[in-house]
Amino acid sequence: MREGDPLLVFNGGLHEYDAILQRHPEGIILEITASRPADADGITITLCQAVPKADRMEAIIRHAVELGADRVIPFFAARSVPRWPEEKSPQKRARWQKIAIEACRQCGRADLPEISEVVSFTVMLEAARPGALNLILWEEERVRGIRETLRDRSHAGIKKFLVIIGPEGGFDEAEVQEAKRADCLSVSLGKRVLRVDTAAAAALAALQYERGGIGAADRGGGHDG
Repeated sequence: MREGDPLLVFNGGLHEYDAILQRHPEGIILEITASRPADADGITITLCQAVPKADRMEAIIRHAVELGADRVIPFFAARSVPRWPEEKSPQKRARWQKIAIEACRQCGRADLPEISEVVSFTVMLEAARPGALNLILWEEERVRGIRETLRDRSHAGIKKFLVIIGPEGGFDEAEVQEAKRADCLSVSLGKRVLRVDTAAAAALAALQYERGGIGAADRGGGHDG
């Protein structure tokens, strides 16, 4: 970019700012010319994700940010494969938060999602709240699908959602029962067995399509592909 070029900036607090690039004796500065509230989806989403193998968590966070998650809570489930010393958790969290910032820039999102510290399954369930629609994705669920649940009229006025995604090996049944006692509904994504990173993106996309911003003609959304 060159001196005098306009650009759009944000500070993670649901405001956008028009700015102009200018030179300064000590470097480059941005002159703010206007500010305005950024568009919000009207719903809040917490994604609780069991830490997967390799670097899949990075892709999950990118997709979660693009699909409107306001908070991501990583946790260790009974069948989680990755484990690391407690002192490494801050480094992981810092890396994931950086990826969230990059994803905000890429998709034009003005609010910055929170990436929480890695917790246990039981501690993660403390994020489930009365009045929210708390969903745990379970491949053994045979009665309730995510689409039917989101379209259920008894949930029509709900604006807060919590989505729990398990590790590669799925949830232990005892964990699902513990989640149900914490006011969570077990739901299925359908007959296909999805990779953990695909499952997270599919669940959030379904939620945003049914209750959020995906598919709205006045949002001006697109893709960079």
